[in-house]
Amino acid sequence: MIRSITLAGMLLAILFVQEQLLVLIPQFQFTVVLVIVYAAIFPYKILIPLISAYVLLDNIYMGTLNLLYFVPMLLAWVLLAIIARRIRNKPFYVQVIMAILFGFVYGWAYLPARMIEQGVGIFWLYLKMDLPFELMMAASNLITMLLVYQPLRISLEKLKLEIE
Repeated sequence: MIRSITLAGMLLAILFVQEQLLVLIPQFQFTVVLVIVYAAIFPYKILIPLISAYVLLDNIYMGTLNLLYFVPMLLAWVLLAIIARRIRNKPFYVQVIMAILFGFVYGWAYLPARMIEQGVGIFWLYLKMDLPFELMMAASNLITMLLVYQPLRISLEKLKLEIE
């Protein structure tokens, strides 16, 4: 139990710190690939609290702890974790496609908040303005999945086995 909690804390630190280190590169991070790798290895009882803690910590640190944005962010990341967990044994290309699609889903998750904040008429404008960022996130997810998914998964599986 203590080992699982310690490992979860380390995984949370990696998830949070890598994003802060890469914040200057627009739409580039390893968060998606890390969540997918974590979902491939860890059960929901570790995965969901880990994702929830990450979202809370990120919102507190960035000063954006607002229900209009916290809830969509939490739902999007938990959705990614659940889907990734369900397809963890599917062929790699299925996981890559999911990562690419998440680049769009993540942007769309904020649409209701934007519509509440700025009015219903913003729907198409928001989609049009957010599309370049969604495309960049999708491309980033593709690159990180192709470059680091396999080595990360193998390393983390070995670490998990050593701890158990």
